[in-house]
Amino acid sequence: MRILGIDWGDKKMGVAISDPMNIIARGVGVFYGEEKEKIEKLKEIVDRFNVELIVLGFPLSLSGEIGKQAEKILKVKEKIETTLKIKVELVDERFTTKIANTPIKKTKEKRKRGRKKVLDDDTSSAIIILNSYLERLR
Repeated sequence: MRILGIDWGDKKMGVAISDPMNIIARGVGVFYGEEKEKIEKLKEIVDRFNVELIVLGFPLSLSGEIGKQAEKILKVKEKIETTLKIKVELVDERFTTKIANTPIKKTKEKRKRGRKKVLDDDTSSAIIILNSYLERLR
């Protein structure tokens, strides 16, 4: 069983996929578009990788409360489950963007000098979200 991790944003989403043994996550990419377009892309990925579960970043406030963005994610969760007929679990994503930004900025500087390929912040966040879920499974 493979698990898909998503960092959902209003304009784009970062996506990560687990290995078949659910040990580690790797980036799939970042995808742009409206909700419908992003869900269509998710369907392609779910079918391609035989995904059985999706974990979706849940942006709680620092105090742990559900704010405006978290309410949007609850609606997205329902839409994905209804459209793709797949279970979606929410994963607290507080601090994932901050964590993702730290190594990325260093890598971007190296890339300017032509030495490394860069993962974008959204894909990095999706990897962090999925890896945190995979760690809980162990």
